Amino acid sequence: MSTTTIELATLERGVHGSGDPTPGPSIPPTPARSLNNSPDHSRRTSRTSFDIPSRPPSAVTTIPKANYEYEYPPPSAVPSVHSRRPSEEGIGAAELDNDTATAALPPVDGGKRAWTFLAAATFIETTVWGLPYTHAHAGGYVADGAHVHVDRAAWTAFPHYSRQFQIIGLTVSTAALIGSAFVTQASHLVITFGVLYPFAGALYLPCATLLYEWFHQKRGLANGILFSGTGVGGTVLPIVISALLNGVGYKATMLALGIAFGVSNLVAMVFIKRRVPLPPRSGRLRDKLRGLRPGRPNRRLHDGHSGRHTGGLRGKWNVDLGITRTWAFWCGLLVLLLTSMGNFNPTLWIPTFADNVHAHPDGTAMVSIMNAASVPGNLLLGWISDRASARVTIAINCLVASVIVLTLWGFGTSSSLLILFSIFWGFSALSFVSLWGKMITRICKDRPSWISLIFSMFAVLRGVGNLTSGPISSKLLQTQAFKGAAGAYGKTNFGAVLIYTAATIFGGGAIGIFFPGSK
Repeated sequence: MSTTTIELATLERGVHGSGDPTPGPSIPPTPARSLNNSPDHSRRTSRTSFDIPSRPPSAVTTIPKANYEYEYPPPSAVPSVHSRRPSEEGIGAAELDNDTATAALPPVDGGKRAWTFLAAATFIETTVWGLPYTHAHAGGYVADGAHVHVDRAAWTAFPHYSRQFQIIGLTVSTAALIGSAFVTQASHLVITFGVLYPFAGALYLPCATLLYEWFHQKRGLANGILFSGTGVGGTVLPIVISALLNGVGYKATMLALGIAFGVSNLVAMVFIKRRVPLPPRSGRLRDKLRGLRPGRPNRRLHDGHSGRHTGGLRGKWNVDLGITRTWAFWCGLLVLLLTSMGNFNPTLWIPTFADNVHAHPDGTAMVSIMNAASVPGNLLLGWISDRASARVTIAINCLVASVIVLTLWGFGTSSSLLILFSIFWGFSALSFVSLWGKMITRICKDRPSWISLIFSMFAVLRGVGNLTSGPISSKLLQTQAFKGAAGAYGKTNFGAVLIYTAATIFGGGAIGIFFPGSK
């Protein structure tokens, strides 16, 4: 708004009635200058305007503009100008509260609370994902796809109830392990361990998604530490369980395992906390369920000034699907699906292959070697992902893994070559999960509402890839396309499986080259 020339009544004028002003010193009139005709009017900055109560023309004298031109109105002229409107006071208070809250938050990428969270999350990762290796190495094949998407929708839609979901998941999975001690048939074990135990995903999912709040610059390293827990569990727990089975028997072992699982994870769960508190919970659960239906009216009306929801008229529930229209989203999903279709085959088939070639140690030990090698692999790959672009790390990791399959496993009919293959495979392909943090960060751009959903989609796609790779590779083993070929290609008839594994992983790496983001 343009500056207004302030016209004030003669200083001697009385404030009552419309009579003549009271005698006193007079101020000579000065012709008013028009601001529109001022040569520097076009260069003036925006200034505040205000209204002055009108006076009779005969009683008004123009005061020189140079002495009464302000960036803001003088307090004596318009006292109300300096008082904020209620909405402005609310905005200022909100900004102050936000600044204070930000300063009070625990530090990221370090500090006692961040590392305590990571240690507790890694312990839960170790037990939840390591235990399937104690039942059978194919246990991961059954449970991998079901672990996370059991509670994905609930965790995403009701973040305020995350602790309750964790308790439910821990209770059900603990009951499944204890119930496994009393099974008498294989079908019972499928129910307890294949159907009920995957509810442990409700315990695990907050560990993986809240990590994005605690770590920013060191997010890749933190992911590497977290996911190395699977390698630790897959290496150590089978040895411990085997010793217990030989010492106290199956029933006592499963009872001890279930109790230890429940108690230890209950303690670890105490340290799984958010860094950024959620806003206060409002509304009943029934209203939240109604509001989650697309197009369903919401009972609460959003207040544009305070940023809060207030009771009143209904509004529409809107979902921002813009992220699904980005190339990063679809590229990441394709990379995950293709690599998952190949990454699981060696873990699934190396025990059978080792028995066919009479390797020593046996196939079970080879899988343990893979898990052990994945621990330093996850740490190194996570550390590298903090410093290199996602496309480079994806491409190199997939290229190395596909070459290892075609060479060390392809010609690995001896024990020494199989051991080398197990080490390098665990160090490369089984460590690919450490790149998830880099990919999810690029896809979501730190939008908290999407991180848990994208992570869950990645986990489900990995499960789909693992589940489909089993039947596909079983069919490929029945082919005779490589009969008579050298090494494992023809001697054990694994040639088609080797080509399929290398092709899917290499395809994922080729698509990963086009993943957006220079770093």
